[in-house]
Amino acid sequence: MDRDGLPEDPAKQWEVLLCIIAFEEKKIDRRPDGAIETLTYIFNHKGIRHIFTEWIRQMILCYDKKQSDDDTPRKNDEVALLWRQRGNVKFRTELFEESYKLYTKSVLYAHKESPLYSVALANRSAASLRLKKFKESLRDVQRALNHKYPPDLQHKLYLRRAECYFEMGQRQNCIEAMKQAVRHNDRVRLRGISKVEFDKSYQLLEEKLLRLRYDYPPDDLVLPELFMGENPQFRNACNAVELARNDEYGRHVLVKDPVKRGDVIFAEEPFASVKLPDKDLPHPYYCDYCCSSEPAMIGCNDCSRIVYCDEACHFLSKSSVHRWECAGVRSNIFPIIGIAHLAFRVMLKYAQKGFPRLPPNVNPPTTAAGLMAAFASVDNVRIYSDEYDSFYTMFNLASNLDSSANTDNIQYALSSTMLTIYLENHTNFFDYFPERVGYPLPMSEMKLLCAGLIFRTLGQLVTNAHTVMELNTGPKRDVPSCFLANPCTTSPWRRVGTGVYPTASMMNHSCEPNITNVFYKNYLYVKVIRELPKGGEILNCYGPHYARQSTEERRDVLRTQYGFHCKCPACLDETRKDFVSLFSAYACSSCKGPVTWVGTRMACHQCPNDFPLQRAQNAAETAEAMYALAMRARSKEERCDRMVRAYRLMQQVLYRHHNILRKASDDLAMLYAAIGEYTKSIDLIKQNIQSFEYQYGSFSVEVTNEIRKMANLMLGRIMKYLDNPELDERQPMPIKDWIRETLKIARKANQLMELNFGTWQPMYKALKDNEEVLEGRKENFIAAFGKRTYNWYEDFEQNYNRV
Repeated sequence: MDRDGLPEDPAKQWEVLLCIIAFEEKKIDRRPDGAIETLTYIFNHKGIRHIFTEWIRQMILCYDKKQSDDDTPRKNDEVALLWRQRGNVKFRTELFEESYKLYTKSVLYAHKESPLYSVALANRSAASLRLKKFKESLRDVQRALNHKYPPDLQHKLYLRRAECYFEMGQRQNCIEAMKQAVRHNDRVRLRGISKVEFDKSYQLLEEKLLRLRYDYPPDDLVLPELFMGENPQFRNACNAVELARNDEYGRHVLVKDPVKRGDVIFAEEPFASVKLPDKDLPHPYYCDYCCSSEPAMIGCNDCSRIVYCDEACHFLSKSSVHRWECAGVRSNIFPIIGIAHLAFRVMLKYAQKGFPRLPPNVNPPTTAAGLMAAFASVDNVRIYSDEYDSFYTMFNLASNLDSSANTDNIQYALSSTMLTIYLENHTNFFDYFPERVGYPLPMSEMKLLCAGLIFRTLGQLVTNAHTVMELNTGPKRDVPSCFLANPCTTSPWRRVGTGVYPTASMMNHSCEPNITNVFYKNYLYVKVIRELPKGGEILNCYGPHYARQSTEERRDVLRTQYGFHCKCPACLDETRKDFVSLFSAYACSSCKGPVTWVGTRMACHQCPNDFPLQRAQNAAETAEAMYALAMRARSKEERCDRMVRAYRLMQQVLYRHHNILRKASDDLAMLYAAIGEYTKSIDLIKQNIQSFEYQYGSFSVEVTNEIRKMANLMLGRIMKYLDNPELDERQPMPIKDWIRETLKIARKANQLMELNFGTWQPMYKALKDNEEVLEGRKENFIAAFGKRTYNWYEDFEQNYNRV
């Protein structure tokens, strides 16, 4: 701490400054006609402006400089060379995954006009090829060629391109790439060792190509389409729904033509989005524009802190937001200001799109407040039609500014003021902004308008922001691949960003929603999860879900954040008031029913018998100790044996749907799979599927993930059986039933994954491929199973390894 009581690191001062200033200014009077007076007072306060001007200066001094020998916020070829050399060391020792990450750092630090940049891209393409990331390798090959990779080395890239096409099964593209390599060789006239290496590599490719007699069909991306097409009166919504408004529900979404499970009713790109700060993500390489985690990232032209998945996102970001953010990114401002970063981006998108013209009968405004009032006066249902600019749908989202605490509004105003000062002093934004506004406001009003737009958006985001999600496929150490995205302890989804979707925001809340949200990058698809008749309302869940929180807890959250008392069917149903308590209940020693607190005593929900609480607690503690001891066993077999004993004791004392019991089932299933006991593992997962169906419903993401896991385990069981060289043909062969059951479960898994996750997920594609292999070869295999004529085995094994 320094003498003023603030942390020495200016990044840690931000929250403290907000709290101190808000406390000092909390007595500001705010009239009921809006909160703009609070903003105007803060924005024009010389003392506050001085504090933020100095704070920004300190952030620049502290962060916009070289941090160490291997880290700097700006482009630096020395740092890029250091990371490339480290990558070369790892590559030579065949640690390709590590070398790939190090080459990516080199790509991000290198100046794009320097030779180091193209060389780093070429190095990364070589690592990609070894990692079987063929599409990524092809992209980096083209990037390196575009950035003047040395001509005397380009033959390596042409041959690498050909090899990638071969591995992807694209015969014609492989042949064309080989011809390009020959033409390049003729131009540069390779000699000596380079010529020998080229001829050898070319000959190997020719030999490989003999085995590839046709092109495999391309793996095209197919995204969902709106059911019945887009509604011209309701932008980004399908023709089966409509936007309505009344005094009781406000704006809400109704079904005008019946819809069925899986129908896409909204397909919407965010008006603006931001990825989470790097410290909150599993790795730093998420696209700053679309939130995707494509591995072959590229960077900004000027800084090393921002990454993009491809050139299109780089261009879109640079033209709309990053040219105004780059200085702040280098100075570490945006990662510490929370949701204000998204509000800042919304304002920048307003500027980039340009402000719409007001109707001719409206007098041209002369103040920021007047212009904002004019934009807010339009019909807030008609603005969703094609005849209105998309600006209006964002600008007229509901806001909590007039109902929130004065302290909150002060903090919104402080953040808005600081960001406007940043633009004023460290960018040329206000040379650009007036032309985009289109109305001749004085410069002081232009700056106040900028702050006002950020301020208004902050009030809107509290109730309208959506979390951008990706499927969590990160494996744990020593965990079989079928246990990716373990749902017993965490959600199948991982938070990667925040976006604002004006059309999808029109859905009202229910604690038991009838839709599910699916993301492709930051693009939102909303699907119906049950059939809905004409006149039914489309209902989203704003967070509190009946299967995760009690009625009282849900209503408290909704009242605090959204300002309403929930009266959805789940909240009005007294039988589900404490539904979630069942998943932390003891098992009745008499009837095995759930035992929970009823008033001041523990009571069974199914019988009147007394419950021995102390005995149950002792048994639970013993089981927990046995479980911990089992996890420390040296071998998997010993760990499994001890865990079985702990699990059986848990079954005696915990209700069958208890969260801990489900977690133990999952851990034990994981161990069984690790030692090859697939049938036992499958039986445990089946138990968990029934439990998750009871809590979340048969079409939930939790059940989806469990069924996907079971399908993979069944595939693993078949693989183990086929790998056994000593099959006893005199015994009844379970493989026939296994294949039929696996096909049934794989189909169900893919149907649920398409509903909840999307067909673009790699796990969906891998399971779909194996389903098709099993289906296509099933009858031939079953007829010949005793003769070991598994002519489909190689294809099946290759697909299984991708799951």
